Amino acid sequence: MSGPDPVTRAHDALARLDDVAARTNCVADRDDEAALGAAASAPDGPLHGEPITVKDWVDVAGFRCSGGEVDQAERRPTDDAVAVARLRAAGAVVIAKTAVQVDSDRFGPVRHPHDPSRSPGGSSSGEGATVGGGVVRLGVGSDSGGSVRVPAAWCGVVGIKPSTGLIPSTGHFPRIGGRGDGRTVIGPLAVSVDLAWLAVRVMAGPDGADGAVAPVTVGDPDDIDVSALRVAVGSPGGAPVSDPVAAALERARHVVSEAGATDAGAPPDWLDEARRITEAYWSRRRRTGVQVDQDLDDWDVFRTHVLTATRTIDAIITPTVGEMAPPHRDMETGDYAFCLPASLTGAPAISVPVGDGAVQVIAHRWRDDVAVAVARVVEAAG
Repeated sequence: MSGPDPVTRAHDALARLDDVAARTNCVADRDDEAALGAAASAPDGPLHGEPITVKDWVDVAGFRCSGGEVDQAERRPTDDAVAVARLRAAGAVVIAKTAVQVDSDRFGPVRHPHDPSRSPGGSSSGEGATVGGGVVRLGVGSDSGGSVRVPAAWCGVVGIKPSTGLIPSTGHFPRIGGRGDGRTVIGPLAVSVDLAWLAVRVMAGPDGADGAVAPVTVGDPDDIDVSALRVAVGSPGGAPVSDPVAAALERARHVVSEAGATDAGAPPDWLDEARRITEAYWSRRRRTGVQVDQDLDDWDVFRTHVLTATRTIDAIITPTVGEMAPPHRDMETGDYAFCLPASLTGAPAISVPVGDGAVQVIAHRWRDDVAVAVARVVEAAG
């Protein structure tokens, strides 16, 4: 028996959005009439009639896209970002754009969908609220150092940062690119690993405009024998984590062991160096040319170090965050600590909710299939 038609699904999602938006302030822009019209004409495809929300920073034709800036509040692009266009061509229906950051001049405070006194995480905060709050099953965010993975972890959903260069950034506002920002990628938040992976597959591939996207064919997770993998599990360097996160990590270790994967020990201790390089990168406009040149060299050395240290490891499972959703406050660099290394190396990384915590599965760049295969096993332990 078939489910509700796309118009009914969109209408129901908009009704849920009314409730969650009132509690979280997650909406950047919405046009219910346009959303229902798009649902009525949704093309057949793997996402036929699937309501989705999209982060403010990713263009959706006709919806406001401010880049989070007050002076761009009325900017209305006439074209979809390539990632959004591909999702729509696969049948997805955009019902709203979502707010960014946990607190900003443009949108004000964005709250956690289950406890307004807590933070949803940023910068894809509105996506964390809509997917975590049950408005939609799938949303689109972007991730520079954890901006998909942290909201996913804190709001109890799956978040994927795909391999850098897999999904075009064309239509991301503010503009990002391989030279201008070699870390930021567009990625999904979703209620399951498989739905998030479906979205990645739909969005992936060169578009003839983003020169940083490589024509790489990513494998199928169904072809991965998890029992043959070497998987390192732990908190790098013994970095402290909260009890729920520690419990999630231990459960992930157990289920991977049960699946037959070889525990390759603890992940390399790379958090401090990743943080130092990232903080230098974030402050690059205030640094001298000589300093920036050294920063870029340090980044390359870091990537080489990680590749060398993980040569015999297929995947790594770490915490996504050190603690679960804290009381509402501004984001701190430490909130992203476990996410930063994969952003610097371009590796795929998937945040998976496990119990009351969340863990992150990292694989080598272009081995998104391996990350998904392991994440599926971890998800089953949730």
